[in-house]
Amino acid sequence: TVDGSFSAVVAKPDFTGHCPSGAVANGECGSLQLAGLGTADWAYAFGPTFEPDGRCFDVDGTLTITLQSDGSTISGPLTGLFCPRSADTAHQHAGLISYGNPFVEDDSVAFTGGTGQFAGLSGTASFHTFGAGARFTGTLKGTLSS
Repeated sequence: TVDGSFSAVVAKPDFTGHCPSGAVANGECGSLQLAGLGTADWAYAFGPTFEPDGRCFDVDGTLTITLQSDGSTISGPLTGLFCPRSADTAHQHAGLISYGNPFVEDDSVAFTGGTGQFAGLSGTASFHTFGAGARFTGTLKGTLSS
Protein backbone atom coordinates (compact mmCIF):
# COMPACT_ATOMS: atom_id res chain seq x y z
CA THR A 1 0.00 0.00 0.00
CA VAL A 2 1.16 3.50 -0.84
CA ASP A 3 -0.41 6.04 1.50
CA GLY A 4 1.06 9.51 1.89
CA SER A 5 0.33 13.19 2.16
CA PHE A 6 2.04 16.57 2.15
CA SER A 7 1.24 20.15 3.07
CA ALA A 8 3.42 23.16 2.36
CA VAL A 9 3.07 26.86 3.07
CA VAL A 10 5.20 29.34 1.15
CA ALA A 11 5.29 33.06 1.87
CA LYS A 12 4.80 35.12 -1.29
CA PRO A 13 8.10 37.06 -1.07
CA ASP A 14 9.97 33.73 -1.24
CA PHE A 15 7.81 32.02 -3.90
CA THR A 16 9.57 31.03 -7.14
CA GLY A 17 7.72 27.74 -7.77
CA HIS A 18 7.10 24.47 -5.96
CA CYS A 19 10.49 22.93 -6.93
CA PRO A 20 14.06 23.92 -6.12
CA SER A 21 15.91 25.27 -9.13
CA GLY A 22 16.85 22.44 -11.49
CA ALA A 23 14.84 19.73 -9.67
CA VAL A 24 12.17 19.43 -12.38
CA ALA A 25 12.46 21.57 -15.50
CA ASN A 26 8.71 21.80 -16.03
CA GLY A 27 6.61 20.52 -13.14
CA GLU A 28 6.02 20.33 -9.42
CA CYS A 29 7.82 18.57 -6.59
CA GLY A 30 8.04 18.27 -2.84
CA SER A 31 8.30 15.83 0.04
CA LEU A 32 5.57 13.64 1.46
CA GLN A 33 5.21 11.31 4.41
CA LEU A 34 4.53 7.70 3.33
CA ALA A 35 2.95 5.45 5.96
CA GLY A 36 5.46 2.73 6.95
CA LEU A 37 8.18 4.06 4.61
CA GLY A 38 8.95 7.54 5.96
CA THR A 39 9.70 10.72 4.06
CA ALA A 40 9.90 10.57 0.28
CA ASP A 41 10.62 13.17 -2.38
CA TRP A 42 8.16 13.37 -5.25
CA ALA A 43 8.58 14.95 -8.68
CA TYR A 44 5.78 15.46 -11.20
CA ALA A 45 7.21 16.26 -14.65
CA PHE A 46 4.47 17.77 -16.79
CA GLY A 47 3.81 16.01 -20.09
CA PRO A 48 2.68 17.56 -23.37
CA THR A 49 -1.07 17.04 -22.87
CA PHE A 50 -3.06 20.10 -21.77
CA GLU A 51 -6.40 19.71 -23.53
CA PRO A 52 -9.64 21.53 -22.59
CA ASP A 53 -12.23 19.29 -20.89
CA GLY A 54 -15.16 21.47 -19.86
CA ARG A 55 -13.83 24.08 -17.42
CA CYS A 56 -10.84 21.80 -16.69
CA PHE A 57 -7.93 20.35 -18.66
CA ASP A 58 -6.78 16.78 -19.36
CA VAL A 59 -3.11 16.50 -18.36
CA ASP A 60 -0.33 13.92 -18.39
CA GLY A 61 3.22 13.49 -17.18
CA THR A 62 5.42 11.29 -15.03
CA LEU A 63 5.43 10.97 -11.24
CA THR A 64 8.58 9.75 -9.48
CA ILE A 65 8.82 8.86 -5.79
CA THR A 66 12.23 8.58 -4.07
CA LEU A 67 12.59 7.44 -0.44
CA GLN A 68 14.90 9.74 1.51
CA SER A 69 16.02 6.85 3.75
CA ASP A 70 17.73 4.77 1.07
CA GLY A 71 17.11 6.28 -2.39
CA SER A 72 14.61 3.60 -3.49
CA THR A 73 12.57 4.91 -6.43
CA ILE A 74 9.44 4.10 -8.37
CA SER A 75 7.85 6.07 -11.18
CA GLY A 76 5.17 5.86 -13.79
CA PRO A 77 3.02 7.72 -16.26
CA LEU A 78 0.36 10.01 -14.86
CA THR A 79 -2.93 11.10 -16.43
CA GLY A 80 -5.52 13.33 -14.87
CA LEU A 81 -7.68 16.41 -14.72
CA PHE A 82 -6.38 19.89 -13.77
CA CYS A 83 -9.11 22.34 -12.72
CA PRO A 84 -8.13 25.98 -12.18
CA ARG A 85 -10.33 28.74 -10.90
CA SER A 86 -11.08 31.42 -13.46
CA ALA A 87 -7.95 33.55 -13.88
CA ASP A 88 -5.74 34.19 -16.90
CA THR A 89 -2.58 32.83 -15.30
CA ALA A 90 -4.38 29.82 -13.81
CA HIS A 91 -4.69 28.41 -17.32
CA GLN A 92 -0.92 28.27 -17.83
CA HIS A 93 -0.34 24.81 -16.28
CA ALA A 94 2.89 24.14 -18.13
CA GLY A 95 4.35 27.53 -17.22
CA LEU A 96 5.59 28.61 -13.83
CA ILE A 97 2.98 27.67 -11.23
CA SER A 98 1.56 31.04 -10.18
CA TYR A 99 1.37 32.07 -6.57
CA GLY A 100 -2.17 32.30 -5.27
CA ASN A 101 -4.24 30.96 -8.14
CA PRO A 102 -6.43 28.17 -6.75
CA PHE A 103 -6.46 24.80 -8.50
CA VAL A 104 -7.23 21.17 -7.88
CA GLU A 105 -5.75 18.23 -9.81
CA ASP A 106 -6.79 14.59 -9.64
CA ASP A 107 -4.50 12.08 -11.33
CA SER A 108 -4.00 8.35 -11.77
CA VAL A 109 -0.45 6.95 -11.78
CA ALA A 110 0.61 3.54 -13.18
CA PHE A 111 3.77 2.79 -11.17
CA THR A 112 6.34 0.29 -12.55
CA GLY A 113 10.07 -0.34 -12.59
CA GLY A 114 11.04 0.40 -9.01
CA THR A 115 14.45 0.13 -7.37
CA GLY A 116 15.48 -0.79 -3.82
CA GLN A 117 12.41 -1.35 -1.64
CA PHE A 118 10.20 -0.84 -4.73
CA ALA A 119 12.06 -3.39 -6.92
CA GLY A 120 9.67 -5.75 -8.71
CA LEU A 121 6.60 -3.79 -7.63
CA SER A 122 3.94 -2.18 -9.78
CA GLY A 123 0.46 -0.84 -9.27
CA THR A 124 -1.80 2.16 -9.51
CA ALA A 125 -2.28 5.13 -7.24
CA SER A 126 -4.33 8.31 -7.12
CA PHE A 127 -2.42 11.57 -6.75
CA HIS A 128 -4.47 14.57 -5.61
CA THR A 129 -3.07 18.10 -5.34
CA PHE A 130 -4.66 21.37 -4.29
CA GLY A 131 -3.21 24.85 -4.23
CA ALA A 132 -4.49 28.26 -3.19
CA GLY A 133 -2.45 31.24 -2.07
CA ALA A 134 0.39 30.06 0.15
CA ARG A 135 -1.10 26.60 0.69
CA PHE A 136 -0.15 23.55 -1.43
CA THR A 137 -1.36 20.13 -0.29
CA GLY A 138 -1.69 16.64 -1.69
CA THR A 139 -2.23 12.94 -1.17
CA LEU A 140 -0.95 9.77 -2.81
CA LYS A 141 -2.94 6.56 -2.25
CA GLY A 142 -2.69 3.22 -4.01
CA THR A 143 -1.52 -0.36 -4.01
CA LEU A 144 1.80 -1.81 -5.17
CA SER A 145 2.36 -5.55 -5.55
CA SER A 146 4.80 -7.97 -7.16
